[in-house]
Amino acid sequence: MTRQAVRAPKPNQHERAQRQGAIDVLLQRALRGKLTIPEAAVLADYVRAERRNADQTRLSLGHTTRTLNLHRQAADAEIQRLEQRIAELTGQQEAA
Repeated sequence: MTRQAVRAPKPNQHERAQRQGAIDVLLQRALRGKLTIPEAAVLADYVRAERRNADQTRLSLGHTTRTLNLHRQAADAEIQRLEQRIAELTGQQEAA
């Protein structure tokens, strides 16, 4: 029987989970019309932080996708080169 390792959460994951929980509570209060001005300011700060996080993630994933595409293209080119070389060697072997 194999066990999967359980990783400790990263510090930002804990912070983000707390922020998302607070956003949920503050939104519920806002929907009931009981949000104070300081709470609204906290909600706005948390929403801005989540947007920054999303923007950073989107940018990072874009870079990762471009890099993966470059690696795929390089791998495809190398595979084609090797297949041509194999065909050449096979042709030489049959001629001999």
